[in-house]
Amino acid sequence: MRQSATATGELPNEGGEVLGGQEAQVTEILARVEQNLNDLAQGLSLLGVKRCSQCKNFFRSSDRGALFGSDGELVCFGCVPAWWAARREQLSCEDVQKTESDLVFWLRSFHNARLMKHSNKPDEDQPVRFELVASCLECRGSGTLLGDRRCRYCDGPGTVRVIVPEKGR
Repeated sequence: MRQSATATGELPNEGGEVLGGQEAQVTEILARVEQNLNDLAQGLSLLGVKRCSQCKNFFRSSDRGALFGSDGELVCFGCVPAWWAARREQLSCEDVQKTESDLVFWLRSFHNARLMKHSNKPDEDQPVRFELVASCLECRGSGTLLGDRRCRYCDGPGTVRVIVPEKGR
């Protein structure tokens, strides 16, 4: 009894003829292409170009505001909202606070983010590109400073809103 062509690992061509050994060649070619791409990406990193772990786009290392780094993972500004929503679920509470404070510092330093108390209303005419609620950096999320005094930075809840406005405004 004869086995089918796919059961023996051979590929039929358009005419129905079986072409033996081509699957191995395709696998070898794909492995070589993958290695060449990895070499290219490594070469670009030596030239000062780094890659976003989410969208895979390349950015200059000299532009410190282009990529946010967390535990060796680099994420571009455009990918931060979706990445942070997923990433914070995977971290311990301590790691969330550390990464969140680094993220807030990066957003304020390079993307004109503003901190707002929850009691303040945002400007309705100011379009927002990205917004997140983060632990207050001053009181470390406790809502109090120096024991019993309510934190003047967050007004007591221990969190602040971090707002990144649209560019050009």
